Amino acid sequence: MAKVSVIIPAFNEEKAVGMVVEEVQEVLKGIDFEVIVVDDGSTDKTFETAKKCGVKVVKHGSNKGKVAAIRTGIANSTGNLIVLTDADYTYPAAYIPQFVEILNEGADLVLGSRVKKGLGNIPLFNRIGNILFSMMISYIGCVHITDGQTGYRAFRKKDFEKLDVDARGLEFETKMTVKAAKNGYNVVEVPVEYRPRIGKSKLNPLLDGYRMVKSLFSILLSETSFITKTFLIPTPLFFLVGLGFGVISLFEKMEYGVLEHQYYPLLAVFMILFSMQLFSLGLVVDFLTKKLDRIDEKLRRKP
Repeated sequence: MAKVSVIIPAFNEEKAVGMVVEEVQEVLKGIDFEVIVVDDGSTDKTFETAKKCGVKVVKHGSNKGKVAAIRTGIANSTGNLIVLTDADYTYPAAYIPQFVEILNEGADLVLGSRVKKGLGNIPLFNRIGNILFSMMISYIGCVHITDGQTGYRAFRKKDFEKLDVDARGLEFETKMTVKAAKNGYNVVEVPVEYRPRIGKSKLNPLLDGYRMVKSLFSILLSETSFITKTFLIPTPLFFLVGLGFGVISLFEKMEYGVLEHQYYPLLAVFMILFSMQLFSLGLVVDFLTKKLDRIDEKLRRKP
């Protein structure tokens, strides 16, 4: 039976961290597990509160960010399976056994999706962003993802080096999800309840949203094969040419009332659609290539 390490990064979460730890301990009774709270330079009593629960607590001398706390927790873990959850009491621990079961059945990354059960407790602006980013992840990764930003996730410790990404803040989850999808990992979502958070939110919608968009494009460029790049690189050129034909057509219609080049609108539509189709084809080719590589890797591991 694999050992489960539950990693809880925490920054100024003294009101909720004790409740989160106690809930995890109650749910995981009877199995081999550990809880590691990483106090990321809190200025309140987060460290003392977690310590009273009798679990391993690691403290950063200063605030280094959630991703650094996650890495510290994993580095100090002894389990084969890693579960990440937040210290604000939003994610119920009751789903952890289900996450573990799905990993044992062959999944590589399990995500706790808030879409079906918990969107009501997410602010409207964040909810819209969540939907848009999940759509972008689904398109880029060629998989159906409903909640790519969830902080409630599980994976094998040995896979973390491949799933880890260059990030400091909340874009970490988005970037990890799309990286896993682009590299052919089996990503499975579990609908989870999302409770109202205890304490003050640390999310900056605009700044974190910008970082998420940036992270998606960085993964798109860094995690695609050479063959895929041959499809993707020409797409901006075709799109811009099509856009140019469209602008010229619009100018002629507004300025002269008629189109001097009647075939320009047709060229504009053709070029733009062709660029989109070429881009999509490149993503599909990349997905199939990585998926086959992943299947081959798993077959070679079997005795």
